[in-house]
Amino acid sequence: MADATTARVRMMLQGYEQQLLAARRLARFRVRRRLAGGESPEDPDPAARRHAFMEKVARELYDTLIYTGSDNPVVEDIRQELGRELGQDVRFIYPPGGRLRILGQGPEGLRALTEEQQRATRNALWRITRRKVDENMLDKPGKNSD
Repeated sequence: MADATTARVRMMLQGYEQQLLAARRLARFRVRRRLAGGESPEDPDPAARRHAFMEKVARELYDTLIYTGSDNPVVEDIRQELGRELGQDVRFIYPPGGRLRILGQGPEGLRALTEEQQRATRNALWRITRRKVDENMLDKPGKNSD
């Protein structure tokens, strides 16, 4: 029985060794590829990858969840902050056969915003969404994740 356990451990370690060798080969290949392309041999800045991922998540929130209406707490937080920044609550609607319209909630009720106000609202919404996603991402550049 002990021989079977020893054999399994040995096979497992051999598998790990093969994975480690493959990873080292891939790392050398990446360095050679970057050098051949005239780039720096070091891995790209992790902050750039994080930023790209943050932008992708923010775009998903911006395009899908906020405009279509979601009960997600992050989306609600973004909407509340947008309302505070603009001084009024806003609603996003898609009239049948039309394009996105942004309505402002004022003392007289809902009213359509001007094109300039809609542009400013979309810019503020994008800025707030990016900041919220960035604040809520788990790993920050420069921090150890150990």
